Amino acid sequence: MSVPDPRKDPRFRRYRGAAWGVYILLTTVFSVWILWSVSRSVASMTPERPPATDQLLGYRECLDGAQALWAELESEREKLVRVSPAKDVDRQWMRVRTEWLQRLRQREALCGLASRDREPLRVVFRRLESVQDLYTIHAVQYAGEVGASVDALHAAFATARTHAGAGRLP
Repeated sequence: MSVPDPRKDPRFRRYRGAAWGVYILLTTVFSVWILWSVSRSVASMTPERPPATDQLLGYRECLDGAQALWAELESEREKLVRVSPAKDVDRQWMRVRTEWLQRLRQREALCGLASRDREPLRVVFRRLESVQDLYTIHAVQYAGEVGASVDALHAAFATARTHAGAGRLP
């Protein structure tokens, strides 16, 4: 017969159960708090879809509006590489994203995308939002993975320019 484990003394079974209960309670409370915080954050960054308006824009106006939103989104994406410090790209993009999404939602409401004859427009608007989501991922990755290196490169350029300006180079 095997020798019982001395670490599991039956006299302390009640305390071990209480310790596990406290551990599970604390981890559950912490997990719920994290989920609540993330949900609130995502909700605040994503505007709701307003209902369609009574006065709908024409098909061509909606398509031109979507094209303008695309041009604006692409222009903002191109500006990402010029943000300094580069590690702040994600914060700046989130501001741009929220404002852009509000304009997108307003345009969707004016275009009445629920209509069957506007299916191609609905596809355009969904694709626009999908591209914007990918740009958001890109901005976060750029800030987190590349941003510090870009900032260090800018600092190295500044140091080299200062060195050259001090007359140390021929």
